[in-house]
Amino acid sequence: MPDNGMRALVKRSRSPRDVAVIDWRRPVPSAGEVLVRTEAVGLCGSDVHAWKQDIGYEWVARSVVLGHEAVGVVIEVGSDVDPGWIGQRVVPISIDGCGECDVCATRRRHICPRRQVLGLSFHGAAADCFTVAAQRLVVVPDDLPVQALVLTEPLAIAMHAVSKLQDAAHGRASEIVVTGPGPIGLMAALLLDSFGHRVTLVGIARDQSVRLAAAAKLGLQTSQGEDLPLAPDMWLEASGSGEALDRAVRQTAIGGAVVVPAVFARIPTVDINVVTRHELHLLGSYGASREDYERAAATLQRDPGRWDGLTTSFPLDQGVDALHAVEQGSVVKAILLP
Repeated sequence: MPDNGMRALVKRSRSPRDVAVIDWRRPVPSAGEVLVRTEAVGLCGSDVHAWKQDIGYEWVARSVVLGHEAVGVVIEVGSDVDPGWIGQRVVPISIDGCGECDVCATRRRHICPRRQVLGLSFHGAAADCFTVAAQRLVVVPDDLPVQALVLTEPLAIAMHAVSKLQDAAHGRASEIVVTGPGPIGLMAALLLDSFGHRVTLVGIARDQSVRLAAAAKLGLQTSQGEDLPLAPDMWLEASGSGEALDRAVRQTAIGGAVVVPAVFARIPTVDINVVTRHELHLLGSYGASREDYERAAATLQRDPGRWDGLTTSFPLDQGVDALHAVEQGSVVKAILLP
């Protein structure tokens, strides 16, 4: 491979499943950007949706290096970037806005109408190196293993969703159901449990041997959908299942809250009349703010052992195998190590 080459997990077209690990030109940081040597990158449901070209992912770049849950070390800076960034271990903010509109002015850059997603809107981190705007960087501790730090982005997303339930709880302990034992659901359940709520994490039969087993090992109450609280105070739907969202709306207590951080491969159907008549708070939760990332990094540093066993490592060259593992639910969190 030439000196300016590297390996990368690339979505090569908009044809379903047209993804491969191939030789790719090593990027050069432009003005305002840094070059990061990737230490680890996680794969998530969004990568699977993009890989499969699911509904709602038509906007993904036609040809793009995947990967947005990254941790790495800055090795080069572009013009107008402080050289003090070199050597810093960082996590990039995966979703960021234009910085100029009214939404960004309210510190909600992750839902800016002109937001862009690392690894979906433009080339991402599932490669030996990647470039990203310096303004998207969050410094993370040097003394934690990359297997923990690579969880910063999904933990920030879980924190963002959990904060909406915390607001609805008004400081009191509540009965909460979390559907979907993938990384976001499992981490949200762990956070809610640590805040004193009574949490049940729900999966399906195929989740029992890996994801629900990992949750049980971490001390969570788990279920395959049986023996759930009759009318939980709140519900967090992280599975992306239309049936689960419908059940959440029908079963959550009158006046309760349903928070939805999931993205659905097919548009779900729910009985909006139940939402109206029960005065449910039905809240979307998308991405995470810089503050969520900073809180996630602090949480990982405070208790790194709490998150042990969530990651399964794959070499970068097995990136497509890792996507299959995420799709099949045979791992909690797949990470690629270049």
